[in-house]
Amino acid sequence: MSEEQHTFPPYEEKMKEALKPFNGKVMNFYQGKDIRLFQNLKGKNMESYKYLYEAPKLEKISFAVHNFKGMLMSYGVIIWPDDDHALPTFSSYWAESAKGSFFIIDFYPSVDCIMDTDYMEYYLSPLEDLYTKGMQLFPEQFGRSSDWFRALVSPYCLSTDFAPSTKKTREAIMELTLGYLAIYIDLWKKDEPRDPAYMKPLIKRRNAIKEVFRKNDPGAKMMEVAVGHEMAGCRGPAEDGFPGITNPDRHR
Repeated sequence: MSEEQHTFPPYEEKMKEALKPFNGKVMNFYQGKDIRLFQNLKGKNMESYKYLYEAPKLEKISFAVHNFKGMLMSYGVIIWPDDDHALPTFSSYWAESAKGSFFIIDFYPSVDCIMDTDYMEYYLSPLEDLYTKGMQLFPEQFGRSSDWFRALVSPYCLSTDFAPSTKKTREAIMELTLGYLAIYIDLWKKDEPRDPAYMKPLIKRRNAIKEVFRKNDPGAKMMEVAVGHEMAGCRGPAEDGFPGITNPDRHR
């Protein structure tokens, strides 16, 4: 039997189509800075683009694709809710090469789920069937994840690092990602503004998640070299919850 030829997944096309219900508008400025540089970024070993979109009920949608010499591709979508809505944060990250795959699919909760089980029931339990399917397909979870990452994810997080990558595993990851996103969109459509007093600790937790990603991102230095410290801090990959998105050595 001949060896299967590796191909990269249709993540860009599939996710762009799936995100259409948000009707997102491209943001060229964020936190007072011009971010168009990131829409077509080229470096010595990397070509990438990253767009931010604004949409109702959301702070931003981030969509990023990184190409490391055609040997490794990494893809990420993260959806941050605005300060009026209690939605979790949708997170999808996928690093893919001929040698293997690493992916994350989750709704980062805006609360401590033990302290607010009603939140978990409403926003997270709809993932139960897909999570069960994902665990059957990829039973070895959190192989090389850090403690800080495990502390912030939901009980329905799917994340693993494995080899080899096959057509079957790539199709499975894509299906699970689209399934999680479809559930998130359904929650987003129905979500209503919450009382500011209820939202205060949720906003605090979201900001803490952003900060821990900024602090621990192993690829932050590479981004600083590419675009400078000030711009990297403005909207570097870590702020948008893509651990290691600029660190190709982890996935080669």
